[in-house]
Amino acid sequence: MEDLKARARAAGLWNLFLPDSTLGAGLTNLEYAPLCEIMGRSPIAPEVFNCSAPDTGNMEVLVRYGTPAQQERWLRPLLAGEIRSCFAMTEPEVASSDATNIRSRIVRQGTPMF
Repeated sequence: MEDLKARARAAGLWNLFLPDSTLGAGLTNLEYAPLCEIMGRSPIAPEVFNCSAPDTGNMEVLVRYGTPAQQERWLRPLLAGEIRSCFAMTEPEVASSDATNIRSRIVRQGTPMF
């Protein structure tokens, strides 16, 4: 796997999902979509090109909204393919494996910040 990742990086086929050409391949979503379709046919292709879910979504969030400290700690190693990430969602008394069951609510506690 690491050899395949190195070959993908060398060929410029790394972080294809990021439209920012300084961090990714600079592809638009329209250009990236057919590549996802092709990668989805292989159980290893998304990892080879560092385009695995949920890593891609987590990296996009960190690029746009992460603090410099978060970007250094999590984004840099994710972009380099050195670590993997996850997404977890839990709610009391609800099966979080099905997003249609979400029962979240907002309750104000304390003094508003604004």
